[in-house]
Amino acid sequence: MKDEYKMSMKTIIRYIRDFSIVVAGIAVTLYVNYRITNQGEKRDINLYLNAIKLEMEENIKTLDKAIEYIKPSIRYSQYLQTHNKESLDKDTINSYVPVFYSSQSFTFKTNAFEMFKSSGVMRLMNDKELLLTIWDVYAQLTDLKELLDWSDQIKTNDLIKEASESIVVKDGKPKLSTENAPMYSFYVIGIPENMLNGCNEVMPKLKELAERL
Repeated sequence: MKDEYKMSMKTIIRYIRDFSIVVAGIAVTLYVNYRITNQGEKRDINLYLNAIKLEMEENIKTLDKAIEYIKPSIRYSQYLQTHNKESLDKDTINSYVPVFYSSQSFTFKTNAFEMFKSSGVMRLMNDKELLLTIWDVYAQLTDLKELLDWSDQIKTNDLIKEASESIVVKDGKPKLSTENAPMYSFYVIGIPENMLNGCNEVMPKLKELAERL
């Protein structure tokens, strides 16, 4: 009876030992897998955030170009707003010909953000505040793009209409007249100012996000 008891205890101890080894093995395997998965997730997050950072830097350059493009329009707008039509100087008006007879569209990059959204990696981010900031900045870029496109379309429509009414013939060649302050309505109501204000509002947020990333 005593020998049987010893055998039973040895068997139980062996089972417990073997079971413990199996459990420990599973635990180690799970831990290793977790570390590998966690490192992979962090790597994926960093890759996407780095892509967004590079995209932000490109958008900052585009926005800089937009601001520089708008500045001469601001000067022309301010000139018209501070003078009545009778006091406008013809030479000054002529100096702004490249401004009011030009049109340009600007496109902001969003590919990295779109890939980030569709990848599923976004849900793995622990920094939810940063995630919300990224969403907000891209939303503001979209709104700014719509403002710039709308303004450019209004300018283009006015330009086409005015050009059809203001072409004169000089030395046998058609030429746009600058007698009556071209694009007066577009500039005097302050559309360029609205464009510049929109750009200046978004620019600091782009730079701040690029620095955080």
